[in-house]
Amino acid sequence: MEGACATDVSTRGRVTHIARDGSLRPPWSSEERIRAHCSSCSACISACPEAILRAGPAGTPVIDFATNACTFCRACADACSEDVFDLTARPWSVVAQIQPACLLNQGVSCRTCTDACEVSAMRFKLRAGSMGQVDVDADTCTGCGACVGMCPVNAIAIVEQHPGPEDAK
Repeated sequence: MEGACATDVSTRGRVTHIARDGSLRPPWSSEERIRAHCSSCSACISACPEAILRAGPAGTPVIDFATNACTFCRACADACSEDVFDLTARPWSVVAQIQPACLLNQGVSCRTCTDACEVSAMRFKLRAGSMGQVDVDADTCTGCGACVGMCPVNAIAIVEQHPGPEDAK
């Protein structure tokens, strides 16, 4: 997933779900909670039925959407014996973002991401004189990553969304 996540560097004083290397942290966790509490035991990585968790910085968990999406099953949180996960919070405040490399911008018809999106957050929009475009409804997008691994040109990034009041813990 190298290069698939964009990092918002203006994260001081707020919860961030993006690691310093640009990787996405597991749902219900944050960079801050992982740095403070994770023992790098890999229990969450082993517990993930979708096999999307891998060891990142210092052996701590990061998401890799290359082959699968997050189903928000909570197996990672259930397996963790440390105070890394907060199941009272939203899973995370990240959303998909279409990058300029999208095939539609190159005049090639593709709707792979819209087909992969179970919550219909990615919507194809016709445009006169072109192939159209895909818009992401940030309010509907769960950040599950189903679209990321499906994109044939890696033109989808998972980016930090500006947090709402419930994320400012």
